[in-house]
Amino acid sequence: MSIKIRSIILTATAIAAFAAPALAESTNCTVTAPEIRLRKSPSKKAKVVAILKKETKVSAEKCSGGWVKVSSEDGKMAGYVGGWALAAAPVMVASVEPVAVSAPAPAAEPVKEVPSNEKLAMQITDLRLKMLTVERDVAMMRKDIKKIKVAMKHKK
Repeated sequence: MSIKIRSIILTATAIAAFAAPALAESTNCTVTAPEIRLRKSPSKKAKVVAILKKETKVSAEKCSGGWVKVSSEDGKMAGYVGGWALAAAPVMVASVEPVAVSAPAPAAEPVKEVPSNEKLAMQITDLRLKMLTVERDVAMMRKDIKKIKVAMKHKK
């Protein structure tokens, strides 16, 4: 097989491997949150169908955004989850002989760390304490301003 034909075949295979997920109706996604509720409809008030654990594989039209309709790999469960808790699953590509490629490979999307409930609770508590401190300081400043106004009136 000539080098030119081999290059054409490998290029076509690479294009098909990268274009297939974009053209497919569904994409393989992975749950990135420690756990996420699978709901019957796209609402926080909707009935919880199941709880998906981290690294669970699901199929969806997209792996990000607001509410995302997903289904289990076996197709037995379907529902909606928050897109923030999903990431595109890595695509397995058959290994072939290395060939020089002129176009740069797409950069991998960095995985965002989802804070745990404990970290979120600590952050909320810190913010509340800061707000209480600011409110107390403002109240003290108002008292001081009143004292200054009274003192100014007495001097006149």
